[in-house]
Amino acid sequence: MKECVLFYFLALCSAKPFILPPKYMALTDLMLNDMDDDDDDDGDDDDDDKNSLFPFKRNMPFRPTPPPFDMHPICPFGCQCYLKVVQCSDLGLASIPAKIPYDTRLLDLQNNKIKEIKEKDLQGLTALSALFLNNNKLYKVHPKAFQSTNKLRRLYLSHNQLTEIPSNLPNSLAELRIHDNKVKKVQKDSFKGMVALHVLEMSANPLENEGIEPGAFEGLTVFHVRMAEAKLTSIPKGCIPKIREIHLENNKLKKVPPGISALKYLQVSNLLCFLQG
Repeated sequence: MKECVLFYFLALCSAKPFILPPKYMALTDLMLNDMDDDDDDDGDDDDDDKNSLFPFKRNMPFRPTPPPFDMHPICPFGCQCYLKVVQCSDLGLASIPAKIPYDTRLLDLQNNKIKEIKEKDLQGLTALSALFLNNNKLYKVHPKAFQSTNKLRRLYLSHNQLTEIPSNLPNSLAELRIHDNKVKKVQKDSFKGMVALHVLEMSANPLENEGIEPGAFEGLTVFHVRMAEAKLTSIPKGCIPKIREIHLENNKLKKVPPGISALKYLQVSNLLCFLQG
């Protein structure tokens, strides 16, 4: 036993010290070094290519192949993002989430607890075409909230707590639904410049004739208007002249409004079911 221990001790003492290599050789270093070797050797190009660890054609720059898809796509936490659609409904959100992809076309935020749209919540969403904010607790919209959304076509704000039509809405809107809120006032400039607006849904709001400023609907070409379940006693003054369909049921009208004859393009009128006796 003593002889074995003595032999092991002598072998350990005669071993050379372990020396670390000068640096860690990464995979890219090997590739670049291999390219340098090819450049230094002028002859036997075919043999060099066969013996190289990573063969390259002479005088061709190295370009790494990009991954076939984005390894870390941007998507708000808890949401689902696919085909330019961001689905964030039914998550109990108290505010509009951050990190919404810039190329989002449809943003679904229904059935949450969002109370306001801040100035920068929608910033940079220049491709946004549809925004669904139904059934939240929305009561406040910043005047510059929609400054970036120049392509927005559909805006759904129904079942919230808004007291007026948000200001500075995009002129690109074709459909605006603000059903079942607390809207009592429609300002003169609420729909200014919205020449593309075709559907306006404003039912189930405590809206009276006095709350609609003269000229509020001026310049609109809306085809479908619904202002049912409100407190209107007559058709609002200056109503859209080219309107084709109007719904005013369950208001406080006691007779067919005299202004109905002025709507020469009207095709569908839901009037009889709301007359009060």
